[in-house]
Amino acid sequence: MSLPYLLRVQSIRSQNPFGKGGCIFTGTEITEHGDVIDAKSYVVVKASGAQLGETRIQLGQWWTVTGEAQSFSRTNSGYVINEIQITANDIALVRLSGEHIVTFIAECDDFQGIGLVKARKLWETFGERLYEILDLADATTLSTVLTAESAQCAIKAWTEQGNARTLQWLQTSGIDVRTGRKLLAFFGNEAREKLEEDPYRLLSFSASWKHVDSFAQSRLGILPDDPRRLQAAVEEALYRVFDAGDTVAAIPTLLKRVENVLGSLTSRPVIMAALEAGLTNGSYVIGDHGNTHLTGAMVMERTVARSIVARFLAPVSLLNRQKVERIIYQHEQAEGFELNTEQRQAVHCAAEQSIALVLGGAGVGKTTVLKALYRVFDAAEVAIYQMALSGRAAKRMSEATGRPSWTLARFFHGSETLPMEGPTVVVVDEASMVDIITMHRLCELLPSHVRLLLVGDTSQLMPVGPGLVLHALAKISELPTTELTQVKRYGGVIAEAAADIRAGKWPSLPSDALAPISLLPCRVAVIPETVVDLYAADTENTQIVSARRSNADGTKSLNEVCQARFTKGMPALLIYNEEFACDMWTGFHLGDPILCTKNLWNWGLQNGSLGKLVEIEEVPRLLSGPEGSELGHAIAWIEWDDGERRPVLAEMLDVFELGYALTVHKSQGSQWKRVIVVLTGSRMLDRTLVYTAITRAQSQVLIVGDEVAARSAVESLPRSERRTVGLHQFMMEELAANALTTVLQA
Repeated sequence: MSLPYLLRVQSIRSQNPFGKGGCIFTGTEITEHGDVIDAKSYVVVKASGAQLGETRIQLGQWWTVTGEAQSFSRTNSGYVINEIQITANDIALVRLSGEHIVTFIAECDDFQGIGLVKARKLWETFGERLYEILDLADATTLSTVLTAESAQCAIKAWTEQGNARTLQWLQTSGIDVRTGRKLLAFFGNEAREKLEEDPYRLLSFSASWKHVDSFAQSRLGILPDDPRRLQAAVEEALYRVFDAGDTVAAIPTLLKRVENVLGSLTSRPVIMAALEAGLTNGSYVIGDHGNTHLTGAMVMERTVARSIVARFLAPVSLLNRQKVERIIYQHEQAEGFELNTEQRQAVHCAAEQSIALVLGGAGVGKTTVLKALYRVFDAAEVAIYQMALSGRAAKRMSEATGRPSWTLARFFHGSETLPMEGPTVVVVDEASMVDIITMHRLCELLPSHVRLLLVGDTSQLMPVGPGLVLHALAKISELPTTELTQVKRYGGVIAEAAADIRAGKWPSLPSDALAPISLLPCRVAVIPETVVDLYAADTENTQIVSARRSNADGTKSLNEVCQARFTKGMPALLIYNEEFACDMWTGFHLGDPILCTKNLWNWGLQNGSLGKLVEIEEVPRLLSGPEGSELGHAIAWIEWDDGERRPVLAEMLDVFELGYALTVHKSQGSQWKRVIVVLTGSRMLDRTLVYTAITRAQSQVLIVGDEVAARSAVESLPRSERRTVGLHQFMMEELAANALTTVLQA
């Protein structure tokens, strides 16, 4: 039978045995008041790493342990010692009580510089108040007994003990440490109390419903029809709607989502009660036609709608049309070609309006419009801030226009220092991928006088995040919009195939690997081998793109087989592992293409930057800054696609990946001479993904994979058409309201 023991840690036999976390320790059994039950008896406890998480066993701690007690004999210096041993089934760190805090503080390693004498003096001075003083982090009061430094040390150690109790309690309940740390950072030492009030608060810190609901019911006794559970279920259902990209849900859809959260066996009255709770507390709002609007999403969409309509109703023409025409003519003379009618119209539209859209597929000359338009802005002394969602797209924008560009994230981060008091325009490229969260932040950030120009293609990929912005705005005929249709970047069969796919028609493609565009049918199992052979024909000018990361047709697998084929025999990039005292492979070889997956502003790298590993240091080289400050040790060097050669530091490795193959999302905004496109049936595959993938190529496209799946994706409606959002409705309401106001004022 498993018995619960309350133990005080007496000694630690092995911390982290076998390198898998956990601990083996001896403990003396005590009462709830800390009194030792039998001074001659002790218990040996084996606790696993999964049970302890990041919590360290320390002398003087109190633990409750449940497990089967077994007699165990061991030999020490020729003597046979019999002891009780428990392999813990459940283990929890317990808060001390009474005077036992003295021994704990004196023995615990974390309370540095506080021995038994000082610990005893703390108790004699404050008694039971000592617990409250430590809980409140009252360093001033502690400093009447301790030095200021020791007082701060004591507070830190006590806080960590409290945090450890909470983290370990959560981890044994299936809640991961990362979520627990978020909770502690927000609630501090009230974290456990707040969870006992409402365990579903954990959902706000990215914990899964499955784990939180299990924790709430098994640990805290929450009943299936508890109002806290029902309210949380609605919020979880709404989060799942939002996570799927929608900002609006029909009542039947929301009903089904709530049922999925609570479980199919949940009774209909309970589900309806949950929906009523969500409506009462404002989690969602019922709008026209019985649709439910997620409250947070509705606020964002209304804010964006008001911002856009305000700019539409207050157009500020920069220069008269004749002056703009003269600037366009001067630009044409300097560039050596003429703008077509659509491009000229786009320049005039953006010069005359405070909000404008420039739409068009790949290669229609959107960048040409921007370069001409920027001359107009320069002449009117308008400050220009051009930006895109991804680092690679922003970089391409800068290269194409010859002007600085920003990622939206970097613009948000540094906007406070940017001068925007005078005439200013913000240009957002690849706007089809901007979600409602990002657009809301941009609209909130920009002063009302700042012009806004959105450039993009609704036939390319929609936002990864929730909502639709460009797609919704493009459907509003009142907005100043120019659509470019004449393809300039590429011609011939690639352009024809792209046009067919954009229109939802599957083109007739040859199975000739030498043709400008072809389809090579291929089973998933042999895709890696086929792709590697095709890539080998021209490694310098070819980029592989795939719809997904996993499986044999995903970027991870394709990167691995390419590396095995092309750089396996090259020197490996190694780093020294202190724990095992040996060199370990980083996953990269000399000559590998490298993808940066996060922004490293200090090193001039952005999410999406591509490079090639060109040198490995035999011994890490210390790098120094301009004033002699140490920047770190270079272990290798990468030549990036902007022509710069930059060092690789060990701490950068987590944000680098092999770059033989990219996801289509990572490729948007980029071009290569030759592109191998891997297409198989998947949830991600749709018309916009196929169109985006093939239009990354300048001279050749090789489609490898499942023709049936690709054809079905192209001939079906894009996924963006199945996404339900409220922005279009709110835009129309704003326009109608302002039109009515104008009539009434007249």
